[in-house]
Parts: sequence; structure tokens; C-alpha cells
Amino acid sequence: MAQILLEPGDFRTIASGDYNNPAIWQTWDGADWLAATVKPERGNNIFIDQNHEVRLTLNESAKNVYLFSAAGPGRKLNLQNFELHVYGALRGLRKEAEVFFINTVTSALIDWIYPESGRIAFKGTSRIVVDRASWSANTTNSRFTVVFDPNPGEILTVNSAFKANAFIIQSGTVIQTVNTIGIPACSTFSFNNQAMFNGTGPYGDFIIENGGTLISQCSAPLAQIVRRSETIPGALFHVKPGGNLILLGNNPLIDAANFLFEGTVHYSAAMGNQHFIRTVFPSSGDPSIYQHLVFENPSIKILPANFTVNGNINRSAESNMFNSGTRILFSGTGNQQIVGWELNIDEVEINKPSGILNIHSDMRIRGNLTMINGEVNFNGFDLYLNTENLGELLYQGGTWLNLHHLHYHHLPNTLTDLNATFPFSDTYQGGIRKIQLLGASPGGNLSIRKIEIPGANWDPMFDDIDGTRILYQLNSYFEFSGTSTGTDGIEMRISAENLIVDQVDDLRVVSNGEAAPGLHLPGLDPAKLWARRSLAFEDLNGTTFTIGSFRELSILPVNWLEMQATWRSGKIHVYWTTAQEKSNEVFHIFRSLEGLDKFEKIGSVYSKGDHEGVQNYHFDYTEKLLHPNVYFQIQQVDLDGTSSFSRVFRLQNWQAQSTAYPTIWPNPYVSGRIQVQLPDHWVSGQTRLKIYQDNGVSAYSDRYSPENLNRAIDMLRPGLIFLEFVNGNERHVIRLIKK
Repeated sequence: MAQILLEPGDFRTIASGDYNNPAIWQTWDGADWLAATVKPERGNNIFIDQNHEVRLTLNESAKNVYLFSAAGPGRKLNLQNFELHVYGALRGLRKEAEVFFINTVTSALIDWIYPESGRIAFKGTSRIVVDRASWSANTTNSRFTVVFDPNPGEILTVNSAFKANAFIIQSGTVIQTVNTIGIPACSTFSFNNQAMFNGTGPYGDFIIENGGTLISQCSAPLAQIVRRSETIPGALFHVKPGGNLILLGNNPLIDAANFLFEGTVHYSAAMGNQHFIRTVFPSSGDPSIYQHLVFENPSIKILPANFTVNGNINRSAESNMFNSGTRILFSGTGNQQIVGWELNIDEVEINKPSGILNIHSDMRIRGNLTMINGEVNFNGFDLYLNTENLGELLYQGGTWLNLHHLHYHHLPNTLTDLNATFPFSDTYQGGIRKIQLLGASPGGNLSIRKIEIPGANWDPMFDDIDGTRILYQLNSYFEFSGTSTGTDGIEMRISAENLIVDQVDDLRVVSNGEAAPGLHLPGLDPAKLWARRSLAFEDLNGTTFTIGSFRELSILPVNWLEMQATWRSGKIHVYWTTAQEKSNEVFHIFRSLEGLDKFEKIGSVYSKGDHEGVQNYHFDYTEKLLHPNVYFQIQQVDLDGTSSFSRVFRLQNWQAQSTAYPTIWPNPYVSGRIQVQLPDHWVSGQTRLKIYQDNGVSAYSDRYSPENLNRAIDMLRPGLIFLEFVNGNERHVIRLIKK
């Protein structure tokens, strides 16, 4: 309630009117109030007196803004669609005998700052912008947006509960304090209570923009960091990419109907036990989905039962972690990093549509590891699975990169493709080299190490147990150890993905340089390419296993050194080298889609001439692909017409994409064959096609087939053609231009 000391250059209202009209203002010269000749600017304090309403007609600026807030204040600020830039603080006042005093109480009876399209923007340097001694959130009818937009690196402090229609941290740092003058209170951000704004439902947005930071000291049992009212949540709490929320309280509460943590949330309490964000109101949303998480400072972080991370986790050395029954889901679409934290968690699920989860220490999981999709790069560290016998491996998809050792504790009694498929990546051959165990298990533990060595052995010089000569063996292999004794029979499978396999029955499971224990089983599944072996469980211990074949999977003629095809930014890059060339004329490049029996010539490259050393060649082209398996082979033709072929090699870094709609190419169409890709989920053979030109005349209406489509298009004149595809309840129309 202290008296406000006036400064020369202060402005006070003497009537209602437009902000830029000097006639509504008087200015203090240090001794008297005089008629103003100019409007207030950013260096001037302004006092808006009782029953005086000031209207903005463009963006304006002031230093400290004092609003009469005692009984019967009348409307104070009509912001219209503009911003009042405040370079000081927002404060309430009362008046005694023409002397201004600080006032903490505000009237809730009138929209004293309005409308919701207007903004009060705090600019400038570090300071307190609202204070408990001069502001109160009982201004429930205030209708405006608050923007915190100080200079870069500056800090604005909110030391009082604050109510508006929306809050936006545009730049800099905002500190939300726990005010300890009198009864301790959180300086809660809350929102307008008027029924015109969503009745009694959630209302109000709190947004932290890129480059903005909120540091909150608030913690239960004090009030929420953000809410609409004491019983209603806000509508949205949004930390945008590049924004930061730093939580210093041990028990932070935020009540909002929707949470979007797209930036970074820091759990940064200095001591004690710090819990994750929780809500109180039944209508609040779920604050458990994070982009980036940072754990810092010496408090013990109490992990919740479930939370999701779509970005990075970074833990400082002094932070301690505690979890009991915690489950983490990693589901981001980009690369993710876990830094400074050796995970020791009850349950982990990985379901990444794209990108890599990078682990920089051992991962220990007490129960279930659920692998649905995505790549995990262990960077040479170990995976300890089911250490407390609380679960098992649950595998549906995904890959493990650079895993040093898998330690599988408390094996399930029955091994299945769900709980005993181990998806190791193949660094040198590409693809996933899955190893799978099926059958009865004696329990106990199991350790698997994948030893990766480049290339393959084209002359292994050993026979399988049944006398079959092994002509090919991968140099990399799986090494088993630490298993329990068990005589029950199991089936082992190793996948040959990304290897060139003519027939799946060619595949064998072998040991490194010798026959594997057990008996050969015929290869299985021409798509997954499983090599199979039956053996006793006890045969695993101390044994190595890898892929072999009784026929060479590919031939490497002496004049070929290297060949590869890779997908790069929408183009296919075919590359090969030769050791020597003599009388060589040309190379022809052949491509086969899906199988090994559909090779078509797609281009030629002339020889660089006779040479005794290494020569490099490449052929780049663009092609829309639908098939997961694309093969290449290069034919070398001599001047006399004789020729030789390279080995067959597979396109790398490509995965066929499914689509939700029919697609067609080429478009525009000139000549040749039209290609169509139908959605994977459509019922095969049940698609109907109608073709008509822009004049509406139908050229075809029947079941879809590639032949009928091409035949109908050939008969039509050039111009705009419409193709209508119908399958079940779905209908899609594509426009094709025929030139």
C-alpha cells in the first residue's frame, strides 16, 4: 500500500480517449501536473485513473503501467487489435486525496483490459513485471493476451498470480516465483473465467516459443503452474520446438486439457525427490509425452509409471534416478540420443517409424523389452534383458545396431518367434541378420555376441554333417555362451536378408569353418530367407553359428572388384570397379524387380579402355520403385562380342513405401506402359476402374487390370483424362495428362 513516488515525465489521464491524443493526458514536471503536448513513450510511466478508458489505435509503448484497481475502476484499456509494449511493470493503484498508492486488489466486475485480440507485451531488460504487492489474479474478467518478449538473454520475473486469455513466452526467460511474503503462494498463470469463453470448460493457452524459457519454482501443495481456475484446467500447455520448461519444484502441477511438449522439459530440483509433472483435475490431459528430457541437479528423479520420449534424454552426473514399475516408450520419427544415463528400467518399448535410437551406455531392463519398429544403435554397449524376471523380449520388428552382447536372463520356458527373435544388424552385408530360437527352454540365462567380419568365405573347405559340401559361408557369426544344460530339441533360424539367394533351400546354418551341431532343416520363406537347424539346447553353449550354402550365393569373376547399388535422395546410384580391362568395349546395366528372373537392360556405360589397374564406373538414374527387393547385374562385353557378368547385387538403403491412395506414373504420359500402385490395404482383385475424358464421355468401366487400363489409355486422344478407382468404401480420382 506504499505511496507511488512520481518521476518527471510521468503521465496521468484526465479523461477517456485515444492513447495518442495528448488532450487526455497530463505530465508531471517534478512539481506540478501540466497539460501534455505529446503522447507517452517507452520511457514514461503512465497512470490510468478511475473511470478513464484509454484506447489504442496502433502499437504503443510505456514504462510502468499503473491502472486504477480499487472499487469501481471502470474500463481501463481498450487494446483493440494492437499491442501495448511495457518496458517496466504492470501495477494496480488506488488514490487518496490525488495521491497514488500501490493497490493489490482488483475488481472482478468489469472487462477492465480488453478485448482478447489485444496484447500487452513485456519488452526490454531484466526485471519484475508483475509483483504480489501490486497485482492480483482476481481480475477474472481481464480479456487480453500477455506476451513476454524481452531482449535476448534477459529475464522477466512474475512474482504474482497472473490472469489473462493467453500467455506467450516469445523470447528470453520468464521466472515464475513462489512468493513468500505472507502466506507462500505460487505465482500461478490462469485464464479468464467468463462463460462466454467455453463456458465452464477448459480455456486459455500457455505457449513457450522457440528460444523462450519458463523457469518455475512452483510445487505442490501450492497451486498449479498453469490452470484456468481453481477447478477448471486451461486449454493448452505448449512447449514448442526450441522452447524450454525448467522445473525447480519437487512436485510440479500443471492442469491443461492438452499438453504438447515439443521442446525440452528440464527436471532440475536442487534436492529431495522430484516427481514428474502431474495433474489434479479429472478433465486435464496427459502430460507424459515428451520430446526432449533433461535431468539435472542432485535431486532424485522419481520416474512415473509410464512416459513417452520422442527425442533425446540427457542426464547430468549428479542426478539420481529412481523407478519402480516404470515403462518408457521411445517413438520419435528422428534420431534420438540417451546421454549420461545407463538405463536400468522395468520396461521399455521401442516403436520408431524412422530414425535411430542411440544408446551410449549399457541398457538394463528388468522386465519386458517390446520391439515393434525402429533401429537401436547400442554403440558397442551391452543389452541386459529381463534381469529381475519381470518379463521377456516381445519382438515384432526393428533392428539392433552395434550391440556388443545380449544378456538374456530368465529365459522363457517356451521359446517363440515373439520372445526369442534377436534382430542384429549386418554391418557389412546390409539388412538384418536375425537369429531365432524355437522350442523348449531349460530357463536360465543366455548370452549372444555377434562377431562381424567383412566379406564371405567362398571356399570354406568343409562338409555338413550329412556330407553336403559347403561352398559359401559368411565370415561374421553368432557366438553363444552362458546357457543352461538342456537336452530338449530346439530349432535355430538365421535370416539371409540382403544376401543374393537363388533358392531358399540353398541356405544352411553352419559354424565358423565347420559343420554346426544338429541336423539341417530345409530353408524357409523366400521373402524372409530363413536358414534352419535342429539341435539340442545344450549345443548352443560355446558354439558359433552363421549363414552357409551348399551353392555359391554369388560369383565374383577375377576382373570384377566391387559393385553396389544405393538409393540416394530419390536417385539410384550403381557403382562398380574393375581390376583390369583388355579389349573391353562396354558395360550393360541390368535391373530385376522382386525376383532374380526378370532382368531388364536399363543403360550402358562405355569402357575407359585397356588398363592394368583399378578403374571406377558409375551409372545414375531415376526410377519409381514399388518392390522391396531390387537386384542389379552388370554385363561386360568385349570388342569381339564375348561377355561376362558380375555377381548379382541388391539395391541398398531402399525400402518400398506403402501408400494410402492409388498412384500412377508417368504423369504426364507420352508413351510406353503406365504403372499403377494401389494401397496395400485394398482387397486384391476387388478394385473397379472408370476412365473418362474431360468431356465426361466414359472410355472404360469395369474391374481394374493393368492390361485394360493401358489398352483404354492408348485408344484415347491427348488431353486430360480422369481415372476413378473404387475399392470397398474408398473412392479416389486421379487426373492423367496424355500428351
